[in-house]
Amino acid sequence: MEGRYVTLIIPGDQKILTLCEVEVYGYLAENLAVDGAATQSSTSGDEFAEKAVDRGLQQLYTGCSSTLIETNPWWRLDLRDVYRVSKVVVTNRKQCCAERINGAEIHIGNSLENNGNNNPICAVIPAIPAGESYSYSCDGMEGRYVNLIIPGEMKILTLCEVKVYGEGPCLKKSFVKMQFNSINDLTDPSMRENLLNQLGSALAERGFTDMTLRWSQTPQQVIQKENTDKR
Repeated sequence: MEGRYVTLIIPGDQKILTLCEVEVYGYLAENLAVDGAATQSSTSGDEFAEKAVDRGLQQLYTGCSSTLIETNPWWRLDLRDVYRVSKVVVTNRKQCCAERINGAEIHIGNSLENNGNNNPICAVIPAIPAGESYSYSCDGMEGRYVNLIIPGEMKILTLCEVKVYGEGPCLKKSFVKMQFNSINDLTDPSMRENLLNQLGSALAERGFTDMTLRWSQTPQQVIQKENTDKR
């Protein structure tokens, strides 16, 4: 529920309301899109992808993003972190051809496969009247990328404003159980730290960044006996 005021009331006559503590939890209803990075499959003139996240609602004629005529045109917003998206608000163009947005799909996820268009679908836009803003609930779908795509040939995707609301960023934890063949004693903290540094460097070379590696458990040392049986 959205609101500025929280009220507690006891209906009826001759009542006393006593409160020893009231705590309210929620999240700031900020538009996450303004801090993101926008891109699109192609650009018509100066109708760049960024114009869909510049809060330019007063410029519904010239302040919109637009692709060229193409097959499956798309627009993507990188939120820069993983968020639980509660809703996406889309504003359609005000001048002609408002029907061009009909059938557009909103995708949310963490993959850039097929430019992010293979991520799960939050909603399909049946239609938005010219110059109007419609809200689509995504029920906390987690993702870094928000994509809008219109499937089909000879399509143009025009967006005058896209707003994204949600909670986050969401921290992801992964636990991996590994077995090492090493002459070093990994029960030694300095040896463990050195190994994490090497692993972090190897992952960074493969494009995995923005992560912190930690030991969830101290490694157990197992000494294997050499087979001295000669035959």
